[in-house]
Amino acid sequence: MTTIPLNRLAVVATIIGVLTGLFVAALNWAAIGVERLVYGADHLHNSNPIADVSPVRLAVTVVVLGVVTSWAWFIVHRWGRREVSVVGAMRGEKVPIPETAASAFLQVITVAAGAPVGAENAPRIAGSLIGERFSRWLQLDLDAKRILVASAAGGALGASFHLPLAGVLFALEVLLVEASTRTVVIAIVTTTAAVGTTGLFVPIPDVFATVPLNESPGMLVAAALTGIAAGLGGHWFSTAATHAARRSPRGAAILWQMPLGFLVIAAVVYVYPTALANPRWVADQLLNDAFLLPTLLLLLILRLFLFLLAFRVGTVGGNLIPSFALGTIIGAIVGTLLQPLIDIPIAAFALLGAAAFLSTTMSAPLFGLIAAVEFTDMEPQGYLPIFLTVASAVLAVRVWAVLIDSDLRTIPITYATWTGETK
Repeated sequence: MTTIPLNRLAVVATIIGVLTGLFVAALNWAAIGVERLVYGADHLHNSNPIADVSPVRLAVTVVVLGVVTSWAWFIVHRWGRREVSVVGAMRGEKVPIPETAASAFLQVITVAAGAPVGAENAPRIAGSLIGERFSRWLQLDLDAKRILVASAAGGALGASFHLPLAGVLFALEVLLVEASTRTVVIAIVTTTAAVGTTGLFVPIPDVFATVPLNESPGMLVAAALTGIAAGLGGHWFSTAATHAARRSPRGAAILWQMPLGFLVIAAVVYVYPTALANPRWVADQLLNDAFLLPTLLLLLILRLFLFLLAFRVGTVGGNLIPSFALGTIIGAIVGTLLQPLIDIPIAAFALLGAAAFLSTTMSAPLFGLIAAVEFTDMEPQGYLPIFLTVASAVLAVRVWAVLIDSDLRTIPITYATWTGETK
């Protein structure tokens, strides 16, 4: 354990948090600039920037994106030094500055231009870069570095989406896997500084629609059933994403696999542009309105397919907002099927599904729970059903692991392998 006094560590954490917040602000403005350049709109003023883009232009943009991005990642992989994961930085590995910064900006630019993945991996590695290099410059011991890197990564995630409490929980639950007084205080200080700094330079994004939940028997039954369905779905999705990411091309193979994959994506979005719509917009639509069951099923299949294909051909990104959107779709499907039996609004099922799906996809139940609460400015009356749906999701995955997947029986629930944090 580090011998550095907590007060001194908190001062260092504040500085790291401010620097992390500035880095995240730069990433956000890079994404906004690309959205305006490519689509003439940005997510600050239009939750779905591609809404007014013709299918032909959208398809052509995706094809060009595949070609350009393939060369960009080929150059980064071929001539850049090996990128260090967040956990690698926590273990004391030196994070290369040019390669990590290039990877972070490339990720957010790619997502802003239309890649069907999430962008939260970029701020995480940006935070780990700031935390590791500043700790190295101060010659801090390994345990202090571990705490600061994890807190910076969580703070960057919280700053990117304005989710301060979720950012703290990400650092504690997924990365540090502990909650001592020292780790809690430093995570809070770092995240507060990061979120506050980013908020000075980037407008705070609108939260999702607030969905009223209550503690009625029907709502609690809906929470349990939705948690089981969406929780298992999130687990299977993370397994498929892990498999796709591990088989993604390295070296010259990316120069043909990524353009080919994006050509397929372009063909899909030409026929059905909503498949590429901003996942934040998709989730918000389902938290406001009910879709017909065939539309929900088509949207689920196509968005799953595009996400996994993008990962398979070498796209680098995250899954936070895409998982939230997929969870709302699964929740809405469950609600549509159960509404004749349970008189609960479809939007409530959608929100419950989002929390459950995100919890098991990220292998972080507290993070998924709090992210759903912060995303929607949830009233306290909704806490109990959200707790129940996340608990049902986690238990369903554990039962599945015990009965079906023997490899998962000894893995703790916070084992987030596919995001790279445990490697």
